[in-house]
Amino acid sequence: MSFYTKRRLAFATQDLQQPVQILRELVAAHGGTSLWGIWQGVFGMASNELMLVTAHDEQGDGLVLPEIVRVIEVYQLKATARPTDNTPLSQAGIYVFRDFVLDGKDIEEVVALSSAAWQTFESGENYAAQPMGLFAPQTPSANCVMHLLTWYPDFTSWQNSRESGPQALQRFAARRALTYSTNAVATRLDLS
Repeated sequence: MSFYTKRRLAFATQDLQQPVQILRELVAAHGGTSLWGIWQGVFGMASNELMLVTAHDEQGDGLVLPEIVRVIEVYQLKATARPTDNTPLSQAGIYVFRDFVLDGKDIEEVVALSSAAWQTFESGENYAAQPMGLFAPQTPSANCVMHLLTWYPDFTSWQNSRESGPQALQRFAARRALTYSTNAVATRLDLS
């Protein structure tokens, strides 16, 4: 499976235990689609929102969401350098979703710069970090969004990773020069 759907969802309640269970059951009952993860916001998302990412063989997952769900955003994506399989994520910690707005013609260069930067970024002496996924739109355009998901054990690692080695920082600066804007949201993976 190399196709993914990322949804930002809102609910009428801040108690998200029941909505999480409903989403898990909905995805489990839908053939050809698997749950990659459900995240609740730490900052950058409202307290009544969830991020849902599914993996699927087809270009869309075909999920029909119940009326209790309000879809804020939905993106049809394809995996680039990561993930290499659709194994559901399971590590506790902080997951940062970073979206890059860029010209679709620059996607391959962003993937190459990111992959090269990760070689030293992931091996910091005073932090831990692991890029879990870098996704491109299924249909790139002149003004499209790429999606990066990076895991950190905690916010100290996130902060310390801002000063990763010079090779990684140079490549991240080159990647930033290709983007019009970026946006980041910190979340925690639902492990229920």
